[in-house]
Amino acid sequence: MEILCSPNTNDIELWLDKHLTLNKNRKVLHIVPTLILYRRRLQFYMRYGDFHTLTIKEVEQKLRQDYVGLYEMDQFLQDFIIKSNLPVISKRESSIIIERLLSENKHTNNLAWKLSLTDICDCFLMLSQTGLDVGQIRDLDHTDSWQIVCDLYETYEKELSRNKLLDFGQASIRLIQEYDFNDFEMLILDGAFLPILPKHQMLIDRFRFLEKPIKCFLPIDLDIEQHPAFEAIKKTYGNFVPFSSWQSIRQERMDLNVAQKLSRSIFHSKIKEIDDNSVQIVRFTSEEEEFDRIVERAAQLVQQKGIKARKIAIITPNPMELRPLVRELSEIYGLNVMVPERPLIQLPHGRAIGALFKIRTDDQIEALGIDHIFDVNIFSDLLYTNLFENFETLIKPFETLKAFFEDLKSFDEWYSKIEQLINAKYQITGDFYHHPLYHVSEEELLHLKNAIQIVERVSLELTSGDEMTFQNHMNEMILYIQELPFTSHIDSEIEARLRTIANDLSLHQRLLVSRKEFGKRIHAILTDKGYEQMDNEENHLDKIIVTGPNNVEFQEYDYVFLTRFTQNMYPEAIKHRWPSNLTIERNILNQTTEQHFPNDTSLVYYYLDRSIYHFYVALSAAKKGLTITYSKFEDGIELSPSHYLNDIASCFGIEENDSNRGETIEDLLIRAELLWEGSKLNPEINTTPKPIQTKPLDYNTIITIEDIAVYRFCPRRFYYEKTLSSEHIYSTVFHLQNFAVSYLYEEAVVRLVEKFPTISIGTLEKIRKSIPSLICEAEQKVKILFPIGQRFWEDVKIRTTVHLSSLIERILSQTDHKHANLSLKTQKHTVKIDSYMFYGERQLQVEYPTISHYYAIKNMRKILSFHTNDHRDEQKRLKEIKEDYFNLLSNFCRKEPVAEASLHEYARKFKTNHFPKNIGAHCNYCAFQKACREKEIQGNEVNG
Repeated sequence: MEILCSPNTNDIELWLDKHLTLNKNRKVLHIVPTLILYRRRLQFYMRYGDFHTLTIKEVEQKLRQDYVGLYEMDQFLQDFIIKSNLPVISKRESSIIIERLLSENKHTNNLAWKLSLTDICDCFLMLSQTGLDVGQIRDLDHTDSWQIVCDLYETYEKELSRNKLLDFGQASIRLIQEYDFNDFEMLILDGAFLPILPKHQMLIDRFRFLEKPIKCFLPIDLDIEQHPAFEAIKKTYGNFVPFSSWQSIRQERMDLNVAQKLSRSIFHSKIKEIDDNSVQIVRFTSEEEEFDRIVERAAQLVQQKGIKARKIAIITPNPMELRPLVRELSEIYGLNVMVPERPLIQLPHGRAIGALFKIRTDDQIEALGIDHIFDVNIFSDLLYTNLFENFETLIKPFETLKAFFEDLKSFDEWYSKIEQLINAKYQITGDFYHHPLYHVSEEELLHLKNAIQIVERVSLELTSGDEMTFQNHMNEMILYIQELPFTSHIDSEIEARLRTIANDLSLHQRLLVSRKEFGKRIHAILTDKGYEQMDNEENHLDKIIVTGPNNVEFQEYDYVFLTRFTQNMYPEAIKHRWPSNLTIERNILNQTTEQHFPNDTSLVYYYLDRSIYHFYVALSAAKKGLTITYSKFEDGIELSPSHYLNDIASCFGIEENDSNRGETIEDLLIRAELLWEGSKLNPEINTTPKPIQTKPLDYNTIITIEDIAVYRFCPRRFYYEKTLSSEHIYSTVFHLQNFAVSYLYEEAVVRLVEKFPTISIGTLEKIRKSIPSLICEAEQKVKILFPIGQRFWEDVKIRTTVHLSSLIERILSQTDHKHANLSLKTQKHTVKIDSYMFYGERQLQVEYPTISHYYAIKNMRKILSFHTNDHRDEQKRLKEIKEDYFNLLSNFCRKEPVAEASLHEYARKFKTNHFPKNIGAHCNYCAFQKACREKEIQGNEVNG
């Protein structure tokens, strides 16, 4: 075994070009640790043949057949197993067997274990690839839970043996240990495998046993022996070949810029001269802004400077979770980014199929002891995905009534709710213009019911059927959907992807599974990660890469954006998913490889060394420009830059010491013009919302005193209430509850006046005890109009109780009199000012022995929908508006001149179209939130 070292990928390819003679008779097995390096070496080997007319997959097949066995390790094992005649079950079929065993075991037949199925399957695959027997596996850890896992694993192995089957791990071991490898004369391990896993060790041992040469290429510079970034590699490969025997194949190269100097100097030396700006460190306020600027800058490099997209890399920890964001931004900026196509499960028809299976197979079903689950989110998915004909016409009534469907979980509950809504519809009159049911017809309600019946039938038929293979289930599902009379035409590309998935499932032929077992895995099945429109055209390859720092060794890019450079990301966190843990991993490595870790702490330090190496190779990948970015906040939590920032600063001779005490490393880097603020706003930018185009209010527009309160709260909202009445629908749970409270409160006051026409301090306790019965009586009339979920209705009753109690307390505390007579007599007043009719009324008369007061009991429909959970200042302002409202209403109804004078000022504002937007947290609770945003966008487009 020889170890050849150079940090430069071109040196490796130069060695391969010089020493390898590639043909069918002298093939080498070339294994790489990452798919990115696989793609680079694939391009290198394509020089040896004529591949111009072939697709990428055809190139791979021809190359492996005629020239070199180039693989990523798991690719190699997969290809090896497919070509064998062994009875191997797929990983998905393994999960079926394990799930069945969980159900049969009294210790594991519960939701907690079943929700861990994926992690248990991964653990079993790891164990089967170790080659250890059950006794050795039991000794890896001695906790009770691990012993239960071992019991399960032993049963799993017996089940495979009974059915004469092998899982992926067992087949891998058998093939590696028994295959003669006569078609390969050499093994090349290209790149650092950190750590060496049992599967790598077995392959090495097999080639050693067969006395075939092994070459390892490692991306380190032997001229810097003590470089901290190389410690993990030395600890790993020093077990195979003494470090003193490692050979350098590095060709001398000059460091041309600061970016290249930084990668050579990091952790061990200083850069003598900063003579260009090829290294930039930029911090942002938020992660969204950080990635927006990065993609924008990458687009500028491609579109304005002519840089090839494939020469740009965005390196980020956990790249999978950021790829959707980068994909969306790249579409905005017109940039080709090498991120996977959206999986089928994220496309409309894929989401619909997933939703239909979820109805009968969701994890909640077993936990709740029910046979299906059908909630508002599932129905929403089905309406918007256009799988069923005419469902799109139901979107508007569904969204209007959506608040009524919260908490529904079964089809029977939906049918019952539709009936309640139909009954309520009969009671809705013009007085309920803002009620959502006023805007939905009975016919639309019946169409919703019919759509739910279709969904119920289809979901049941989809999850019913005989046991068969995964592929047969998939083919039957495709045929069923195509032949359904309710479904719309399936796009040809979607159908092709479904067929491709079905063909891929040909590997899952060893086990018969039920339709529900198939349905539980439909999300994973339709997550077709391998799908891509791959061809051999230049534009396919010319894409920006988005990947992690662990994937860029032996890579070269002109420009690298090293992102999310915060302490919670660098160094990379090492996570173990139960049932595996650090101790189990360490014992497996010690027993199955030539590596040795004396304790758990030594393995932790090893992974810290590996993180330093990954950071080093990420820096080394940049040839012309390196931009390091990070955010100051994530989800409102303040972040700190990675401690590696101190190491970068040290390379530039910047360190914290007594002379700069009080300054952080960020302050010092800013002073050295190495760290920049990416979030500084242009001072010339006006962040005030642009005024929208408004039309004068209609002549004789009626404006209530409640409307004046709305104007005080937000003039723009007042304007929309008067001009966009069709948008003024209380369609959220929040608004519906307020709406219901206002009506229940009114009716409860009526009941209070009927039952207690006279109230006094002496009868106060009796009245308080009667409040629940008063509300119960009022509920008989009001509840039918608001068929919301019971938990929401209970909240309505509680809030009504509070308001009614408050009214009684107020009545008995306003004067020194100890009793009062109540009656429903309206005090009202109307006055015309300019072209507007101002109107106010109070409906409850309270007569004391010497004076009469009036109270408004119908004002809550507007006043109560003022709401904010934000800052104290806004809550204080809200309180002031309510107090001013009550004073204005009182003065106006008593025809006080001061009220009319105030209304003249409001009339002047209305006449001059003074309707600015008062931005605040209350916008989140506004009934016009959507319309308001749309109007602003339209206004900006016109002004732009």
